[in-house]
Amino acid sequence: MDLESASQWAEILGLITILGAAIYSWFQIKELRRARDSTTAMNLAANFQSQDFVIGLTTILNMEFDPSKMDGEKSNDFEILKEHFGEDWPKVMVVLTTWESIGVLIHRGDMDFHAFYDLFSGVFVKSYEKFSFYLDPIREKEGDKEMEWFIWLVDRVREYEKYGSGTSPAHMAFKGWKPPERK
Repeated sequence: MDLESASQWAEILGLITILGAAIYSWFQIKELRRARDSTTAMNLAANFQSQDFVIGLTTILNMEFDPSKMDGEKSNDFEILKEHFGEDWPKVMVVLTTWESIGVLIHRGDMDFHAFYDLFSGVFVKSYEKFSFYLDPIREKEGDKEMEWFIWLVDRVREYEKYGSGTSPAHMAFKGWKPPERK
């Protein structure tokens, strides 16, 4: 084999090596994304194990509040809500700020929308509906950034469901599901 042939074979081998590395990297990136999504979903599900989150969510879902007490003045309304919830107010705020944070994470692509939807969509929308008297006026005030990502995410969930992409409750949609056979 002469020097010219050897250099051509070296170029081919180099090209194959680079191509192989690119394919391997593509698979590694997919696997890293899958691992990140799994970790995010587990962290999201861990909220249900947080006593403050569970108490706050239960308090919100069972709240009976007369919105006529509100006067539209943000600081007054905040104090009225704080007084209404009493010692549970910090726990209610844990839930509301969690929804706000999740909105940002989903928008940035750091959290999978579908994992969030499957875990929380029902209680998320109900939380919004319970606070709609407070949150809906924010939509009308241009430049008001309070709870903006919570509001944004509720709109995304509603759009998702409006176009038929949402799922039925798991006990209905997957009633025929069986665990895969062990290998």
